[in-house]
Amino acid sequence: MKPNDIITINTTFKVEAKELSSFEWELRQVVNVIDFKHVSDTSELYSSDDAFKKLVKAKKEATKQCELYINRYNK
Repeated sequence: MKPNDIITINTTFKVEAKELSSFEWELRQVVNVIDFKHVSDTSELYSSDDAFKKLVKAKKEATKQCELYINRYNK
């Protein structure tokens, strides 16, 4: 990676609901935002629903395999 390369990153922030609109606006002023979405709190669902827990585990494994594939073949 060269210093002037444009790279894509994915990160998650926690902000107070009252600050969300201004946070998004400020972020869009300094970077090219590709995606901006609300992430639901699923902690209660995860702790009480075995089917959901299984889905989360499958998604995590699929994401891992996808990233490994990309790193191996995306030259």
